[in-house]
Order: sequence, then structure tokens, then C-alpha cells
Amino acid sequence: MFNYPMRIHYHRKNGEYDTCSFVKSQDQRIDLLTYKEDYFGALFSFEHPSAHALESLNFVVHTGQTSKEYAIRFNHYPLLTEVWILEGDDRIYYSENPAIASPFYKNQNPFAFDKAINSASFDHHWGYQGELGCRVEDNQAHFALWAPTATEVQIVVYESAANDAPVWKTFVMERGNSYSYNHKDNTIGVWSLDVEEDLTGKAYQYQVQFPHHQTLTRDPYTIATSPDGKRSAILTHAEKQVENFEVKHGSEATWRLANPCKAVICEMHIRDLTKSPTSGVDEHLRGTFLGAAQTGTVNQFGQSTAFDYIKKLGYNYVQLQPIADRHKEYDADGNVTYNWGYDPQNYNAPETSLSTNPDDPAQVIRDLKTMVQAYHDAGIGVIMDVVYNHTFSVVDAPFQTTVPDYYYRMNPDGTFQNGTGVGNETASEHEMFRKYMIDSLLYWVQEYNIDGFRFDLMGIHDVKTMQMIRQSLDEIDPNIILYGEGWDMGTGLAPYDKAKKDNAYQMPNIGFFNDNQRDAVKGGEVYGAIKSGFISGAATEPILAKAILGSRELGTYTHPNQVLNYVEAHDNYNLHDLLATLHPDQSSEQIMRKVETATAMNLLMQGMAFMEIGQEFGRTKLVATGENGELTHDDRERAMNSYNAPDSVNQVNWDLINERQDSIEFIRQMIRLKTETSAFSYPTYDDIYHHVFVHSAHEHSGWIVYEIQGDDHLLVVFNAKGEPFQFENPGNLELLVTNSHLSDKDTVGGVSASVFKVL
Repeated sequence: MFNYPMRIHYHRKNGEYDTCSFVKSQDQRIDLLTYKEDYFGALFSFEHPSAHALESLNFVVHTGQTSKEYAIRFNHYPLLTEVWILEGDDRIYYSENPAIASPFYKNQNPFAFDKAINSASFDHHWGYQGELGCRVEDNQAHFALWAPTATEVQIVVYESAANDAPVWKTFVMERGNSYSYNHKDNTIGVWSLDVEEDLTGKAYQYQVQFPHHQTLTRDPYTIATSPDGKRSAILTHAEKQVENFEVKHGSEATWRLANPCKAVICEMHIRDLTKSPTSGVDEHLRGTFLGAAQTGTVNQFGQSTAFDYIKKLGYNYVQLQPIADRHKEYDADGNVTYNWGYDPQNYNAPETSLSTNPDDPAQVIRDLKTMVQAYHDAGIGVIMDVVYNHTFSVVDAPFQTTVPDYYYRMNPDGTFQNGTGVGNETASEHEMFRKYMIDSLLYWVQEYNIDGFRFDLMGIHDVKTMQMIRQSLDEIDPNIILYGEGWDMGTGLAPYDKAKKDNAYQMPNIGFFNDNQRDAVKGGEVYGAIKSGFISGAATEPILAKAILGSRELGTYTHPNQVLNYVEAHDNYNLHDLLATLHPDQSSEQIMRKVETATAMNLLMQGMAFMEIGQEFGRTKLVATGENGELTHDDRERAMNSYNAPDSVNQVNWDLINERQDSIEFIRQMIRLKTETSAFSYPTYDDIYHHVFVHSAHEHSGWIVYEIQGDDHLLVVFNAKGEPFQFENPGNLELLVTNSHLSDKDTVGGVSASVFKVL
């Protein structure tokens, strides 16, 4: 049973509501509605019951001989749906401010929606560049909240950080009174208060009063939360400390690469990495930050897993899928349901479900710092996957509740632009969200010693913001790595303002996922269909010749460190699963040969290299649930997008490595070539064009041969034809590494990648 909470505001300039009748209609059922009058007009508050999920509800106004019907779209269930409707105005407004700006409103304020549609003017007057959030020092807590349109703000302090802790005390905040063109001093939109009481162990929210409503919300700058993420926890400096944890930058951060083109990045999800019993991780640590750093773990065959495996394979960076606090849903037993975390809730607080004690807001901080330090001690950098492009919802997000209609890109009817495809998109071009992104990234670097960031849907953000992010992080350490999804998404920005791949030339030292190279190597899923790549016989040799040379001709890159090559990530089919789908009649060994070759090609191309954990040993998400053990349509769909699939699908099966030792060793050697030689990681295009020469990449040939003349003189051969290739002058070649299993060392056979030293 569904009960949709609704609030409808209806306005008539003449104020005559008693001459109207109001009804709601759904599925041929009509119900008469009653109202009470408020500042706007007639207010209808009710819950609409339904036996099944709904998308909309019809609201009908009868005025004498005329009727007007409005189709109201529901918010994401069970969130409140609130709309404003004005007689004579055909629009349904999903926010108060554009409704008040309508000429059909009796007390029209034409500037009420300016913070959304004329943000530059709003920012000029209200922008602030000082410290925000809660800071605890010497038993004093300092609170600061930017809420320029609020009329009153209170701090509601709870007795503890438990989800249901009662209110302890309430404190009234004071609005700043300093107006300045220098936004560091412009406090007129800032509410602040120093509380000289011991607040250790407590949590808080802000109660924000507006002219016609109030909200209760957590702090946008929350750094720790209640277990459900709905309240902001108050922590002392001491509670966040971990023995032996050190923040280092510049020359002291020896694990950070001065040349990002040597990077081989391993993408992983904290839960997926160790949740399986095959990980050998202690049961109470599986799926946690500490589990991801446990040493000495082995599978049933005694082979190293998880943290030790990552070290042995030779990765120099790990990229963590989102670890910031996410929206949580619960099963019947009260357990947090599985989710990758691309539904952000609190950007500066670690996800509590990854803690060894979710009830202690400080424990997750200490666990994460312990994990980060373990990777640093192993010489491995830690990159965060950050999702600033949207929030899980807008109804209870701290942005919309503190400054309504400012932090998101909006349409004239008060709905949210949806270039992300998930209901909203943030407005990075607005001064205070741009500040928020920069503040947040700096916090993760300075508090947790994070080494880089992957921006989810980076094309939603604007170029200037990304430039300022790069500049801000450069001031700390220019070796901090930045890259993201540069897809062209959304309509809120001009094409030249989007942080998309086509605009790479405007964003030096920021990398972009190279989908041109990806599709050319392996193929992919396109609008529900599967297409082949080079590894499956597609004629993509000319594209790959350009990718081998750093993909300059495939984009607007100015340096190779803007190119992030990959053939597998968390999205879409795993490499193994795509190839198994393309070649259902081939053996496991044949599929793995293709996996090895595609992975090797990815590693041996100029630019940065990116892999998903388990890619090298054929990690699969194709888990059959059919009655006779067959794969169903739903199984395949789930494998393509497993963000909320159960552990059985997403967890890494570490027993697979026992079957795939040859594959793992081959890729380990390829990683070593990438990370320990200069041949596959030249930092400039001049270097590449001076040292790398493609000899053969003829369309439909199935062969690619290229030479590198540098510190080492190398010859590289990619074979996708499945037929032996014999060299004309084999005496001048020494085989270094190959996955071709022919006994004749002068011949490269099957589907393979081979690297030779030229004598």
C-alpha cells in the first residue's frame, strides 16, 4: 500500500475560494477536497492512498461553469510532493519562489526566483567565502550556516548521535551584519553562534525559518553523522585521530606520481572487495574500510587476496567507489540495503555502513584514516569517486532546505533540470556551490590525505569550476590526480562551458575517460545492443593507432595526462561478461585470452591506465538465477547495472584467481612495463611522436604493430586475427612478455599481446 503525501497551494487574485470546488481524481475515483486558507490562498494537505505505484495525480478546480484540470507529478516516493497553482497561469509550479514571481500572483515579487535564474546578481550581493560548518575547539563549538533568505535560524542539539535521540537544547543563531564586495568579509547571509558548552557526543540540526515555512535540516558541511545520515554529529579533534596517521603533501607524499601517465588505477568498491568469504578477511571486517586494509588474507587455496593481492599485482593507485555518506534504505530486519553510493547525502562525511561500528560517528573516520594510511605505507595512492553532480533528493537535502532554489539548476516552473537522469543536477556555476565543491575536496585532502578524485558525470559541472578546483589543489600538491566522466550531459550550460571531453583543451591536468579507445578495443553496449571491438574482429585498427599515440586526434587533449584509458569499469558489463556475451560458443580459455589481450592493450597505450578489481582474472557479474541454472534476461540486465544488486553479484570471488594464475601473471608483467619503464608513459605529445611509431594498423587486418625507441627499444604486437603471425627477422627480437601460447618464439598466434626487445 502506498500513501503519497501531498500539499497543494491554489491562488486566486480575487480571493474567492468558497465559490469553487476542488477535487482530486485518479483511476476513475473522484474525491472532494477541503482546504484552509493561508498566505498564498487555499491550502490542501492530504495523503493519497494507492494499491500500486503512481506517477501523477489529477487536481481539478471547478469555478461556476468552467473546470481546470492539473496533472501533478509525484515526487520520489515517499517524499512530499508540494505544488503551487495560480488561476490564469497554466503552469504548475513545483517551488514557491517561481509561483510568487508569477504575474498571476496578487502580491507578485518578480525577483523572487532570481537566485535560480539570475544567480550572478544574487551571488554578487550574498556570496560568502569564509568558513562554514561546525568547528570544535577547547570545549567551544562554533557554528556557521549560509542561509541568506532565512528570517531566523536555530541550532537544535540532540542528546546523542543516535537516530532517535531526543532534543537536548536549542540555540538561536545570529545573522551577520557586515556587507562587503570582498566576499570573505560579506557576512550578511551568514548565521553563526559560539556555544560555550561541552557538546561532545551530541548531534545537531538547523531549524531554518522562512517567511512562510520552516525546515529542519542537517548541516551542508556535516563531517560526521548519525547512523542514518539525517543528523550532524559533533566531534572533537581528538576523536578523529588515529595513531601513525600522517597527512603529507609534495615531496613527502612519495607515493604520488609526478608523471600521472605512469598511473595504473584499480577501481574497487569497499564492500565488494571483501564481502565474500573467499576473501579470507575476518568476518566482522568484511565489507568495511578496515577489511580493505587487512593483511595476510588468503582464499581457500592459500593465495593472497584483497589488500595483499592489490600490492602484489603492482597497482600504484586505488580508486574507491563513493565512500561519502549516502541515502539509506533498510530491509525488513533493519539492515542497510546494498548500494554502490551514487546517491549522495552528506558529501564530507564517510559512509557509516562501511564502519566497524556505525553507531559511533567517529569510528568510521578513524577506520577510513587507518585504511588510507595502510595504502600509503604500501606506496599506493587513494583516489575518491565523488558525486557532486546531484543529490539523492532535493526535498530533504541540506542545500534546498537551507537556501531554497539556489543550489540546483532549475526550470521556469520550479522543477529541477535533470541532465544527470536521476532527478536533479547541482549548479556548479553558482558561487556558493562552487565554493562548496572546492571546500569539500580540500577537506578530504587535508583531513584524510586523499590523493586524487574521480568526478562522476563531470560534464554536468562547468569548466571554470573545474579549473578553480585544479588551481586550489595545485596549491597543496600538483601531483593530486583529477579525472572524470566527460560526457556531454544536461542543457543548463552552454556547450563551451561544460566540463566535457570536447573541452579538454580548457582544463589542463584534468583527465577524461577515453570512451573512443574503450569501444575500439572491446566494443560495448549501445542502446541495448552489443557491438564488437578490435578484440572481437571489428575493424577499429585506425582508431587504436591514434590511441596508441595518446589519443590526441581523438579529442582536444593538450597533454597525455588528460587521457584515461580503460576497458572495464563498474558501469556496464565487465570485460569478461561482454566478451562471453559476444562469443557464447567460445571456451573459457578463449574468452580469457581476449580478456588478457584487451587489458594489455589498455595498459600499453599512452596516457593513464584504469582497471576494475578482478578484471585481469575474468571477474564476472553474470550470476544465473534460472530454474535450470541458466542466465535469464534479468540476470543479464542486472550484470550491466549492478548498483543495487546483492552481494552474490557484486562481491569479488577470490577463488577465481586459482584458475587464472597465468592471466594474473601476464597482466602483472604488463603493469610493470607501464609503471617501471618510460616507454608507455611519455608525459608530452612531443615525446610520444619522437619515440613511438605505428608500423601496421590496417583496417580489417586484425594486426597492430608498433615500435618504441627510447631508453629501451621495444616492438609491440597486438593480434586479434586468431592466426599466427611470423616475424621476417626474428633474430633481432627478444621476447619479453606474451600471452601467445605457441611453442615457436618467432611466431605470435591466437588472440594475443606481445612485447619484444629489439636487439
